[in-house]
Amino acid sequence: MSGKVGMDEKSEGAKPSRRRANGLSVTREIDENLKRVYQAALTEEVPDRFTKLLAQLREKEQKS
Repeated sequence: MSGKVGMDEKSEGAKPSRRRANGLSVTREIDENLKRVYQAALTEEVPDRFTKLLAQLREKEQKS
């Protein structure tokens, strides 16, 4: 049983560097995907219902 613990500790010792390398590439990929989605959202038109709602809110603010 203690032999297994020693083997597990050794195998776990090798994993963090792999995780870091993979984690960096995963983080980079997530960053790129988020930027792509954000850029796409910036070019979308505001739906008419939101434009109307904003106009109503502005009117209420001006009246108060």
